[in-house]
Amino acid sequence: MFKSLFSRMSTIKKTRLRHVLYLGSLVEKQAETFYSHMARQADYEDTRALCFRLAEEEKRHFAFITSILDGWIPLPVSKGDLEAMDAGGRVRGLFSSPPDGDATVEDVIEYAMNAEKKMVIFYLDFEKEFASEWKRMKLWDMIEEEKSHVNKLSEMLSSLRERKLITE
Repeated sequence: MFKSLFSRMSTIKKTRLRHVLYLGSLVEKQAETFYSHMARQADYEDTRALCFRLAEEEKRHFAFITSILDGWIPLPVSKGDLEAMDAGGRVRGLFSSPPDGDATVEDVIEYAMNAEKKMVIFYLDFEKEFASEWKRMKLWDMIEEEKSHVNKLSEMLSSLRERKLITE
């Protein structure tokens, strides 16, 4: 079982890794939807292409997590599990809402960059919990992709500023 910020609400209760992974899968699915929406709204082809690529990478992350979960015997989720996951997700800001329709492009990109940074920390919290080396390696691949998302989004923000499409 896994003990981190997800179990701070109780010193006795430990959250199962499967429940933390399930939470991660929900966030990855949300990120895929967010980037797909951004791609459809983008005014420039390079921005659209980047957002579609990020959506595809988030889709792969979701698939990887669900492939792990599908290999495990399902266990019921208790009220304590849900409370610990909810508290852990809220501490990390994993459930923050995307900017509304009136947000600037800069607001949207900064939201996405912060969400990616949160996922890096989220995955780092439990990467040592995997007994299987290939799962740890795959998780590190996901961590590196999340870091690259931050860099790509930062480059997009710089590019838009250079084109004077948004102000600093």
